[in-house]
Parts: sequence; structure tokens; C-alpha cells
Amino acid sequence: MAASVCVMCVAGTTAAVAVPVGGSAAVTTTVGATADADSTINGSLDSLAGLFAAAVTDAGLRQSIHDGAAERFDGDTNVLYKTLSSTSNVNGALSAAYATSTKASGSAALEAVKAMVSDVPRLQVAVPVNFDAWDPAKFTPLVAFMPVGVDDTTLKTVTAYDATGKAHVLDAQVDPTEPVIVLSVNERTDEAGNLVEAETVPEDNPVVEDESSLAGANYEVRLKIINLYDDKEPWAKGAAEISMKAKGAGLLYSDNNWVNLDHSGDAWFGSRVLGTATNDVRFVWWEDDASGTEVTLNYRDVGLTFKISDEDDQIGSMRIDHSTFQGATGKWHGWSALDQMTD
Repeated sequence: MAASVCVMCVAGTTAAVAVPVGGSAAVTTTVGATADADSTINGSLDSLAGLFAAAVTDAGLRQSIHDGAAERFDGDTNVLYKTLSSTSNVNGALSAAYATSTKASGSAALEAVKAMVSDVPRLQVAVPVNFDAWDPAKFTPLVAFMPVGVDDTTLKTVTAYDATGKAHVLDAQVDPTEPVIVLSVNERTDEAGNLVEAETVPEDNPVVEDESSLAGANYEVRLKIINLYDDKEPWAKGAAEISMKAKGAGLLYSDNNWVNLDHSGDAWFGSRVLGTATNDVRFVWWEDDASGTEVTLNYRDVGLTFKISDEDDQIGSMRIDHSTFQGATGKWHGWSALDQMTD
């Protein structure tokens, strides 16, 4: 297998990082993931991509990957490795590829593959673009990997391998013209492989506001239209996880994977009632790349707490005036990546 191409480097220190969210507000968090942890995951993803490229010369394995991804178990064209390994001989195929390249015994090769797989939490096998055009009986894709610990909005390249072990450098921000198999960490499941549901607001989580802010009428807060201009997700990661949190006096609402907002240019139309509020409401939007540490967004008016990691991509934050929600106002608010109509 050819030597891999380094696509990222991460500083190995723990540091406090301030992340702008729009307006005068900011997020402050401590980056807990170390460079060593990211390096281990990326090293195993790189090695597994090379092994997969050799293994998918087998049409049966390509068909198994196609069938698993077609299930769209989390809404995207991917399949968890643990699922694929239960429905195919992927472990044996990867072990055979490892034994061929290293001259290791069969048992040693199997253990090496298991070790690499165990290094990658929630390992998935995806065909994020051109999936519907892929005929697995006739076409053998390159196999790429999406590294962790990178700013995916500025990532320039991803590395892919062909069956001979040759490395190909692909543009991370421009869709390839042919299907590519991508190995990565699944963003929509927990450590046990279960789908992560939208965050629920506990009943014992009161909203504390200044008494003067509680004097307004109790208006329904509705979202009617959302336009997504930039999904802040490279093609190798598949569909985006566009997430939102809103808070005001009497209101706390979350959605961690807004339906139909998967790719740049998507739009959502409806009339979703988020709850009722007696004062202004703070909206925060972001693209959720992974579960992370607890972070509090502090403002003079409203504080929000939600799961976020240093890999998440902020879209923006805005305080919307209480009068907007009195009905039939249809006002637009937004940023360069997304806008919304509230009523």
C-alpha cells in the first residue's frame, strides 16, 4: 500500500478557545481532544482506507456496501461498520488485504484489522455523493477517509486510495464526478451505535429572566421558512446536521438535525410552533459535527447551554424582538449561511 498523504496537523495542547457566534456574543470552551487521540483515529482511518480499496475489488463486498448504505439508517447513504461486518465478509476481506501487504499470518492480520477498527469510534462506510448512479457490479470506487480534528469548512483535500494502493488527492470542497467510498466517524449515533434523537428539554429546567422581561404577552413562537445557503459540510461527510436552539422567557427549544436541511440550497417550509414566550427569543444555529463538551453561550439577555465540540461550525446567533411573534408578521432574520422567517 502506498504511503498516505498527510491532510491535517493538530496542535497537541489543551487550550481555551473563543468561537464567535454572531453579534457580540461568543462561545468559550476548553478543547479536550488531544492531538494524540486524533492522530490515532486518523492513522487507523488512513490504513483502513487502503485496505478497503484493495478489498472492494470484490463485487460481492461492493454490493454489500451498496445495500447497507441504501438502507439510510440515519437518513444518509452510509452503514455502520459493525452492521456491515454482520452482513458481509468485510473482516475477512480486510484481513486478507492486510496479510497480502504485510505478509502477516491470517490470525495476526485479523487482530490487526480489529485493532484499527476499534480505534475509530462509530466507524461508518459511506458513499456520500453519486450514490444513485453507482452500479456496484460494474464500478470500483476509490476509497477515501475523512479525518477528525480538522476545520471541515476550510479542509482543502482528502486522501483516497485505489486498488493498487496508489494515493489520490481529492478536492474536499468540490464533489467528485464519480462515486467514492468514504470511511469516517458517524455523527448521528452514540457510542453504542444508537441514533441520537433531537435534544429534549427537561421539565425542571426553568428559564430565569429579569422580572421586567416577564411583563409581555404570551405569544406563540413559530418558524415558517428556513433557507440553507451553506451547509458548512464537505462532500466527504455527507449530509449536514443543521441544528438550532431557541430560548426566551418560558421557551426552550432544540432540534439537533433539522429535517430537509441537508445540503447547500435546501429549504424547509412549514409552521413549526417552538413554544410560547413572554419576551425576546435568542436563536442559535450551527452545523453539528460531533457530540462534545458542555458549553454555555452567555449573553446579557439570555444564556444557552448545549452540546458542542471544537469541530462544530457556527452559523449565527440573533435575539429576535418579542413583537415579531404576535402573529402575521412574517419577518426574515439570518446570516450568510442561513435565514429564517418567524411569525
